[in-house]
Amino acid sequence: MAEARGEGSTSYGVAPSVALRGVGLGAMLLGGAIVVGLVVTAVGVEASVLAWAVAVLLVLVAVAGLVLLVVGLWRLSGRGPRLELDDDGFLNATGPGAGVRRAAWRDVRTVRSDGPVVVVDLAGGRRSIVRTGSLSVPAGQLAAELRRRLDRGHGYRRLT
Repeated sequence: MAEARGEGSTSYGVAPSVALRGVGLGAMLLGGAIVVGLVVTAVGVEASVLAWAVAVLLVLVAVAGLVLLVVGLWRLSGRGPRLELDDDGFLNATGPGAGVRRAAWRDVRTVRSDGPVVVVDLAGGRRSIVRTGSLSVPAGQLAAELRRRLDRGHGYRRLT
């Protein structure tokens, strides 16, 4: 969700649906590992190489489920904004491979929306890629907001 932080600052966080996917998948993996572990214990599998392999696999699945659950809850609580816009520039933390993470509006050349990403071309041939799939704002709307801020940062006014 977009959260205004002052006169010219906006923060876009992780969409609740994306955070809930992590919570659901983590709970499912953790619960499944517990249920399978209880079934294996109830059946009384003897201590063999196969039993140890199943136990190790169940522990790994349970740990992965717990990590996904905790990260999903952390994101659902609104922590860790993924994209911050202010009067001076932006901070892009939408994932690996995003390119330039922080830039000033004076360095931005163009903003274009390309499917599930918004590409911000910067001076010197650099770029910053905003992955909008995890954000709580559609790519077109975010690109329009970035263009408005770019125009304001360069001192342009749109003709109406």
